Amino acid sequence: MIDLHRLHIFHTVAHEGSFSAAAERLFITQSAVSQHIKELEASLGQTLFERGWRGVSLTSSGEVLADYARQVFALIAEAETALTNVQALASGKVSIGATPGVGVYLAPLWVQQFRARYPKLTVSLSTGITSQIAADVLAHRIDLGVVEGELDEPLPARLAYIVLDRVEQQVVVGFKHPLWNESRVRVDDLSKFSFITRQPHSQSRVWLERTLKRHGIEPTVGAEFDNLESIKRAVAVGMCVAVLPPYVVQHELEQNLLHAIPVEGSPFVRELKLIWDRELRFTPITRAFVDYLNTQYPNSLRTLHEEV
Repeated sequence: MIDLHRLHIFHTVAHEGSFSAAAERLFITQSAVSQHIKELEASLGQTLFERGWRGVSLTSSGEVLADYARQVFALIAEAETALTNVQALASGKVSIGATPGVGVYLAPLWVQQFRARYPKLTVSLSTGITSQIAADVLAHRIDLGVVEGELDEPLPARLAYIVLDRVEQQVVVGFKHPLWNESRVRVDDLSKFSFITRQPHSQSRVWLERTLKRHGIEPTVGAEFDNLESIKRAVAVGMCVAVLPPYVVQHELEQNLLHAIPVEGSPFVRELKLIWDRELRFTPITRAFVDYLNTQYPNSLRTLHEEV
């Protein structure tokens, strides 16, 4: 009979592609991982991995066992989800990664409302750029990611996503700007003004430049900042424009510190995405957080439960 603990170690090695990476994830020594794999191979009379200096790869027998292991642990996760009363848990944690706009302006409310439902649970929130969030999801450093940026193509096969919302970005200016009193502009009008943007090579910067280029505009960049608060403050007191999500500038608009100008044709639209590893079944706590997000984005998440 296959020992479930050893099967879990095998499954982790197959997923990570090396004994050392599996040992780090499992919080055991590499020698312990190696010993468990040897004993599993001996009990089955099969070689499961081809060892190489760059890691390990599955043999044909290993591929068969890996497929069964995925099914076994998927069933275990389903049973755990079906039988666990999250409300009654004494402790537990879900780890979320988010891009800066989400992490600063949306996620704090999500955390507050989620913990109002489940006061004994913890939400661990980290922020990073889109590529880092995607990497953390695939490395299982976080359970879920919420990103504002475009995902690099081609997508890794394991990376799944669903669009939570299509967000029309807002062109904002400060009180000194010539557009302060304008109620609407054409995208062509923006070619006359300098922009305050995120740093070069960030997804937001790449997206903005690509969008403007489609309209024949090569933007003049007046300043670059690596955080949204600096961008907003610089726009509020200067003569540049910025393109930002509405949830980022809501407070400044209410305080009349910034003015948002609709652009004809709504050219500045980005997708807010939830990302996860399609090969990793949601824990009951992760599922509970997704259920909470479903109250915020019901149309988008309606089909998610059919996928995971």
